[in-house]
Amino acid sequence: MVKDVVTLRIIKNALDNIAKEMFWTTIRTAKSSIIYETYDFAPALNNKKGDLISIGTGIPVFLGIMPLIAKSVLEDIEKHDLGLSPGDIFVLNDPYRISTHLNDVALAMPIFFQDQIVAIGTIRGHVNDVGGMNPGSWGPNATEIFQEGLIIPTSHFYKDGKLNKEVVRLILHNTRIPDFVYGDLEALAAALRYAYKRINDLCLKYGVEMVLAAMDERIADGKILARNRLKELIKGEFFAEEWIEKYEGMDEDLRISAKVKIDDEKFRVDFTDNPPQVKAPINTTFAGLYTAVATVFAAITDPHVPLNQGYLDPVEVICPEGKLFNAQPPAPVSCYWETMFYAVDLVWKAMAPHLPERLSAGHFLSVVSETLSMIDPRDNAYKILVEPNPGGWGGGVDKDGESCLVAAADGETYCHPAEVIEKIYPIRVECMKLNLDDGVGSGKYRGGFGMRKDYRLLVKDANLVCSINRIKYPPWGIDGGKEGSPNHIVILRDEKPIWDGGRASNFLLKEFDIVSIRSGGGGGWGFSFERPPELVLEDWKNGLISVETARIEYGVIIDEKGLKVDYEGTKKIREAINKDKKEK
Repeated sequence: MVKDVVTLRIIKNALDNIAKEMFWTTIRTAKSSIIYETYDFAPALNNKKGDLISIGTGIPVFLGIMPLIAKSVLEDIEKHDLGLSPGDIFVLNDPYRISTHLNDVALAMPIFFQDQIVAIGTIRGHVNDVGGMNPGSWGPNATEIFQEGLIIPTSHFYKDGKLNKEVVRLILHNTRIPDFVYGDLEALAAALRYAYKRINDLCLKYGVEMVLAAMDERIADGKILARNRLKELIKGEFFAEEWIEKYEGMDEDLRISAKVKIDDEKFRVDFTDNPPQVKAPINTTFAGLYTAVATVFAAITDPHVPLNQGYLDPVEVICPEGKLFNAQPPAPVSCYWETMFYAVDLVWKAMAPHLPERLSAGHFLSVVSETLSMIDPRDNAYKILVEPNPGGWGGGVDKDGESCLVAAADGETYCHPAEVIEKIYPIRVECMKLNLDDGVGSGKYRGGFGMRKDYRLLVKDANLVCSINRIKYPPWGIDGGKEGSPNHIVILRDEKPIWDGGRASNFLLKEFDIVSIRSGGGGGWGFSFERPPELVLEDWKNGLISVETARIEYGVIIDEKGLKVDYEGTKKIREAINKDKKEK
């Protein structure tokens, strides 16, 4: 085959776009708002061996998992003699092999051109309920995975292009919301069929050999680009540690840590020195751990690079089996983000002081997710609301932190608009604003603000499940910046708080109760008394801080009218503070 550089470039660009087009195909056809509003899913295109070619916008921490889906399906087809024909679509959700938790159901479709496999389309999305003891299939009270829902081994969802009704019936008989689950699975399948057609169109237009060559070059390009970006990073060994709040049944909080070693060949992260897996749903699997590290690697090398298997080649993750970060059966994993997101944060924390132009101080970290389930009196349908919520990011070396963004590991997801919530669920959104009450980490550049969102229940009975982190250990500051604020949820009944916490299992709510979701503020960067007084005044004018906060946290005196700063008084306060620090 003659190497046609121009044609190869055209095909490689098309391969990148196919995953993006799969993404929008899913958005247009999904049944649940967790897919079409929140974007809690990701599609990908893999070569015939299962290596990642391109991935669509969505959850970034799915990027390292997508090739595992393709390879696991290929392995199971051969190992269990499942059979393989054009039009087959496979479904699975085993978290110890390819997943994060049972809700993240994956589909895979081997793509044939004529009589040969040329690619594999994969997609995975958060299905709102797959059974288990909690509505929504996750919660803080599980002690083994069998309490968390239906485990689906690699099975035919479609066989020879026809729906496998037996498997579908099995799945739908194990969920509280079968219509939504089936609708979402069919939306994911539609994206795979779209990829099938697009790949076949490319093969017909340019020839199958040229398309396969373009896939190989796509991965080779990624390897070259990754090596070049890796050479630009600081070299050496770096370390960070944090703490995760204990769960019910655990004796103490968990100390977690990561060792990062970077050279010209590898981006290696070692999680060996961590606790063993626990009988609480905060364990994560190796698949989740690997993709967490891959996410940070992409973020600090080139967040805009078209990701593929070649670009992930330098990533090496070490963690023995049976650890909190590499859980084995039957460890519960439904709240995996408690640990998986901390894996992202540990690498981030280790590297942030050395890459100030690329990483900020600590952010609110958690999904701050809640599950609200109820029977809607308007149509008598059982409904489950599951969503991530945004929070405050840390300050940077030259800028304040961003307010109300989703957690770093959640990437391109969004929270539900108020209009969507009120249309679908018997809920009134009474408040959606910056969480000014809990504040942020002060610093030369302060952290961003979290969010406060109040849901009033317009139904006689409802059920709350929540499991969030950073309820005790707030976001970290850098270079003298102060810690941010914690995440929590408050339940108000008759306008009075009756519960304030971060973890609840099947909390019974009554009509007109308010569920007040309050995400934390980010950590600060640099000493707060180095913050330019003009920025302090601007924050006051924007209603973000009080006159008292300006004086106590930043040593800035704002006059009674708030029109200017008393620079002479401010200077004296700061000099006195600095003198006191030096004497100590």
